[in-house]
Amino acid sequence: MLPESQATVWRKSDYQHDDSGLNVFNKLSIALLASMFALTGCTSTGSSSFRDMSSAYRDVLESYANDNILLNVVRSSQSMPVSFLDMPNVVGTGNVGANAGLNANIYGASPSSLNGFLSPYGTPFTSSYAPSVSMSVNTGFNFTQSSLDNSAFMTSFLSDIRPEVLSNLTNNQVGPKSILYSLVVDTIELRNSDNVIVSKFFNNPYMPDYEMFQQALYTLLQAGLSTEIVMQKLVMSAPMDADTLNKNMPALVAAFAQPGTMIVPIHKKGAKDTFQLVRMVPTTRMCLNKQDELAVLGHNFDDSAFCNSDAAGLDPAARAVAAGKDKLAVDRHSRLMIKLRSTRNVFDYLGTLVSLQNASEPRMIKVMNSDLIERNPALIKDNATALPLFVVEKNQHWTKSLVTIDYHGDAYSIPAESNSYSKQVLTLVSQLLTLNKVPGSIPASPAVLIK
Repeated sequence: MLPESQATVWRKSDYQHDDSGLNVFNKLSIALLASMFALTGCTSTGSSSFRDMSSAYRDVLESYANDNILLNVVRSSQSMPVSFLDMPNVVGTGNVGANAGLNANIYGASPSSLNGFLSPYGTPFTSSYAPSVSMSVNTGFNFTQSSLDNSAFMTSFLSDIRPEVLSNLTNNQVGPKSILYSLVVDTIELRNSDNVIVSKFFNNPYMPDYEMFQQALYTLLQAGLSTEIVMQKLVMSAPMDADTLNKNMPALVAAFAQPGTMIVPIHKKGAKDTFQLVRMVPTTRMCLNKQDELAVLGHNFDDSAFCNSDAAGLDPAARAVAAGKDKLAVDRHSRLMIKLRSTRNVFDYLGTLVSLQNASEPRMIKVMNSDLIERNPALIKDNATALPLFVVEKNQHWTKSLVTIDYHGDAYSIPAESNSYSKQVLTLVSQLLTLNKVPGSIPASPAVLIK
């Protein structure tokens, strides 16, 4: 313990050297605060860096998917094999390290005592301060790139598109139905009651009667060509009498666990009633949903061609009156058969469009807006409202593009400001590919690991 008098002297000395001593501490405080602000600013920069990298990744992933589509369309235009890649996993890594320090050189009159330490050695005050702040930010992405050239993906990719897939794509409202149906419909057939083909229209731009297919498609769309879900009865057992049914009831309990399973009676005139185990399975089918369109493409269709059996309540005579024909003319109704493409054939069709528009004598395939046709059927034969379905330019480097790829020394691009349905086609094809990625199509282990 120091004597109280000396302690008092030191406190007085503190006040006597207030200008110099407090100046030292003020400078120290300001330097430390500056270091804190600098560190905070650098930390914000690090957060911004992560945000920027995340945004950049999203942009790259979008370009990656679009490039993949256009590349395979161009491959199809040259009759080359197609090949698809996917990016199933992306892992982001990052760390931030920060250091803050303050180096000071203070010259006091008598550094061995506190009073002398705070007393300036000379004038001007020769102490110096050097604050330092350092921070390092390390960020990166590791991603896997997997090939879809496997049996699981190709089986779905090469199979005909199912009506339920067509129903899903119709519900997304990307564009008019004429765009989707122009991509996925392969042929339209009209058959008589003897199942003999009386008319057939091919969705092939190389054929001279391709415009007839387009007219047939527009007519069906104007008549309300659509999809619907119907319940189909699937028989699961042979007919059984009451005694047999009761004896086998314990074995039938497990079957009832499946949704839609039931026992239905079978009535036959002059025989005992029997029972049968059936299951009602939802099935999607294509149909016409306007019952007043009894004559389409110059034919009267069977009742099964209409959605929800719209025309089931009309007898042949009523149909004849509605169609302006006699009864005998409609006793033998036509059947409408629509064959859908596979996703692989959709790429072949788009490849055909690319070949036609970049040939020595360019030809552009245009499609009309089916929404306008439904409101004004007279537009079916008016091609003035039609727009190019899919536009791909070759070696046009001066135009702004949505997607650009290089293939065998040539640059192919989809123009960004094209008055066409190119964007809608990209969206629909992307969704088609996604629906083909069934479980197991993307390999569990990556084919290529890029760091």
